Amino acid sequence: MIHKNNVARTGILIIVFMVFFFLFAFLYKKPFIEVVDVWSMKNVSDLHQSGLNSFFIFITNSASRPYQYGILIFFSIIWLLAEKKWKEPLVLWVCLIGVRYGNHWFKISFERIRPEFERVIEINGYSFPSGHAMISIAFFGMLSYLLVQNYKILHSYKELVYGLTVLFVFLVGFSRVYLGVHYPTDVLGGYLAGGTWLLLCVLLYELLKTRWTDKES
Repeated sequence: MIHKNNVARTGILIIVFMVFFFLFAFLYKKPFIEVVDVWSMKNVSDLHQSGLNSFFIFITNSASRPYQYGILIFFSIIWLLAEKKWKEPLVLWVCLIGVRYGNHWFKISFERIRPEFERVIEINGYSFPSGHAMISIAFFGMLSYLLVQNYKILHSYKELVYGLTVLFVFLVGFSRVYLGVHYPTDVLGGYLAGGTWLLLCVLLYELLKTRWTDKES
């Protein structure tokens, strides 16, 4: 059963994330934010070297669409066919499809042009919020939550699982700045928007678990 205090805390976090996201969306065009963004991009571009370029290209590719859908299908098959579970794949599908469409809608709504600094890779489309940051925190965050909730061995090491997920999501976000395709505010905005969707999906999963537990008892 979902504890009311947990729901309340999650609801407050959702509101906080949403408020800060729209604050970033309002402020990124302001001169003092643009100065920080430009300064950050210039300093990060000074780090460019062959080895780091290859590493961050690998990181950013690891969070790209083919890998996301590959992971989604892999765990959907395990949960549906091997373990006869439907709530986990349903919520994970809702999470990924929802966050991808949400990111597309935000980008065409804000229409922020991508940075024009030294790029390691070339990419089209708008900049705010970062799709890699937004989708990674929602999808990989939800995946790690579902794995911890479903497997006792992982639940015993949940701090490690969540810690590695946070590290990976951070590296994905930083890779977008390093590669020259996003401003830092794009990444932060992506984290806030994706984090909001992640929390909503967690609530959905817990609600489904509670409803079906009540029906079966």
